[in-house]
Amino acid sequence: MPLMNQQYLQWHRQMAVVAFTLTFGASLAMMPGTTAAAETLTYATNTAPNGLRGAAEQGFLDALSEVSAGGIEIVPYWGGSVMQGDEILGGVRNGVADIGFININYYPNQLFLNGAFQLFPAGPENYSDIMSVYHAIYDQVPELREEFARQGQKIVYIYPFLPYSGVFREPVMSLDDFRGKRIRASSQWMLNLLGDLGATPVSVPWSDTYQSLQSGAIDGVFTNYDSLNRTGMDEVAPNILTTRRLWLAIPMILTVNQSKWEAMSAEMQGWFEQAAAQAGQTFGEYYANEFDRIVEIQEAAGYTVTAASDEDIERFISLPAVERNRQTWLQSAEAAGVENPAQIIEKIEAIINDDSSVSDS
Repeated sequence: MPLMNQQYLQWHRQMAVVAFTLTFGASLAMMPGTTAAAETLTYATNTAPNGLRGAAEQGFLDALSEVSAGGIEIVPYWGGSVMQGDEILGGVRNGVADIGFININYYPNQLFLNGAFQLFPAGPENYSDIMSVYHAIYDQVPELREEFARQGQKIVYIYPFLPYSGVFREPVMSLDDFRGKRIRASSQWMLNLLGDLGATPVSVPWSDTYQSLQSGAIDGVFTNYDSLNRTGMDEVAPNILTTRRLWLAIPMILTVNQSKWEAMSAEMQGWFEQAAAQAGQTFGEYYANEFDRIVEIQEAAGYTVTAASDEDIERFISLPAVERNRQTWLQSAEAAGVENPAQIIEKIEAIINDDSSVSDS
């Protein structure tokens, strides 16, 4: 047989083997009792896999792997290694990552309606009540989920931060001591409230906050308690004022790309729901102890930890800026063409106050 014909015959046989292997493999994947290849999804977040945020997010990823029996594999990109925090909303929408962590504060325009959470400075204190409020709001105020849908993504997991607390370079025993101090907060709504207390509100990028505090460019930071401790800001500003009722109202959210979600089977979508329930239960146990654990660590380190008085809390939630914030939000919503924004506020307020007099129609 000529050499050319021998080469052709050898090649033809090799192709036949390859075709058989692919066909047989595909048949096995579809046979009952066999396991199809895992779906690999990428996850982007700006936190490390430790601390409260790391526990919440890693817990969800672990639960997703467990309930799917390995049917979903997650490749996580921690610490902003793929996208910075304020880039993730667009990144998930555009498919740069399949799943992402979303902080509503970073997107005051794209997630304007979701920002309404921050118009209510006082909220529930324990984990189960906070989560009940979050889920009720997203169930009864569909405009908030629709806002995420317009960004091409679906909410798959929600978790809370610890409540607001402050760290300061100088002693602070009450809200009266805020007066005259340059204090950093993360949203325009909280900055307005700090201004009513006589503080000088300062907007500093989170990445620059530690250095600003250390150098004395700012006198204090008012944000969620866990972040203050996780980042070591309490080391350079060891005068801490804690609160429990002043919740950091916005939920922390994990979303999945909408097109990716719609391409999943009903079984896969169900795995996400099961994982959210399982991770929520586990994280709730962690959350319940975290506030007191941080207090103990700070006191053991010699820091001064003061709990805000009930009078201070009542004063805070009654500041004129609370109502001004709501009016500003309503005016902006109306200017943007939002239909009946006042009803959104009323529903959220009713749910937070557990007032059933406002229907979800």
